[in-house]
Amino acid sequence: MELDSSTKSTIKFADNSSINVEGIEKVVLTKKDGKITVMNDVLYVPTMKNNLLSLGKLLEKGYTMSMEKKCIKVYDETKRLLFAAPLSKNRTFKINLNTTIVQCMNVVQTNKEDWLWHYR
Repeated sequence: MELDSSTKSTIKFADNSSINVEGIEKVVLTKKDGKITVMNDVLYVPTMKNNLLSLGKLLEKGYTMSMEKKCIKVYDETKRLLFAAPLSKNRTFKINLNTTIVQCMNVVQTNKEDWLWHYR
């Protein structure tokens, strides 16, 4: 999946500071059960030290959340659990997501004799 660097914007924080967005991309996440899910239109912000998930953006994209007993659970559009995270001391939810690198293999037709040489 490729970064779309044509999308530029800024993110404004509660303290009125802002940070530049340098593009958007799809991110493939591997869940604890080994299944994968794709999050579309993820903002690329190279100057941030940590990745952040905006609850408002997740709601806009059709994700749902439930918060109870000092824990948040986030579900995808089909109501499958994506992740759960406990409330931390600083009142944020810290999660470890495993991103998957997507590789694309191209098939190129070559001369059969070339392949025979490599097999020898």
